[in-house]
Order: sequence, then C-alpha cells, then structure tokens
Amino acid sequence: MDCQNSRGLHPNTRMRLSRITISRIALAWVVLLFCAALILPNLDSHTRSLPVVKAIVAIPYTIFFIVTPIALVTYFNRAWRRVSSVPNRTEYVVCLSLESIAGAGVLGFFAYLTVSFAIAHLR
Repeated sequence: MDCQNSRGLHPNTRMRLSRITISRIALAWVVLLFCAALILPNLDSHTRSLPVVKAIVAIPYTIFFIVTPIALVTYFNRAWRRVSSVPNRTEYVVCLSLESIAGAGVLGFFAYLTVSFAIAHLR
C-alpha cells in the first residue's frame, strides 16, 4: 500500500520554497523604491499623501528591512563555509571580504535611512 497524505504527496516529499537570493532582494528593493518615488509626493511640495498610501509603502519596506539581513547572513555564511574547498583561496577570501564590507555598508545605510526618517517624522 502506498502511503500518501491528504494532499497526495509522499510523506518524505518536502515542499521546496524558492530560495531568497541576494539578486531577488536587490530587485525587490529597486522595485519598491521606484514605486515609492512614483507614488509619494516630493519632499518640497505641500501636498500630503493619504495614510493608506503611506501604509502601502511602509509595510513592504518593513518586510524587506527584516528579510534583507537574513538573506545576507545566509549568503555570507554559506560563502565563508566554502573557503576551504576553493582552489584559489586567497582571491576568494579577498573578494568575499570586500563583499562582506559592502553588505554591511548597505545594511548600515538602510538602518540610517530608517532611523533618520523616523526621527524626522516623530518630531
């Protein structure tokens, strides 16, 4: 007898979700910031956006702000574990170090933007 669960899947079959990669995170940020630039009014204009529009922009921003560090940590953890198996170890470590510094800079930049935006609007 073939054992299957209620969905018709074999018990050892796992559902595989698509991987969150650095390129997908970067593309998502580009799309979000582009859409926010189109939707939200200029800073020097006197028009005000609706609270619903602000929420529509703020919710994906918050989600991306949480998912981005997780994706970066996962990427760099896997990359640093491969150091012992690559043939050109010195070049790999130098490039990975530069990528790690750039990734930390991007996270710091987004954290700075978030904190400065929150401080400016809470005054």
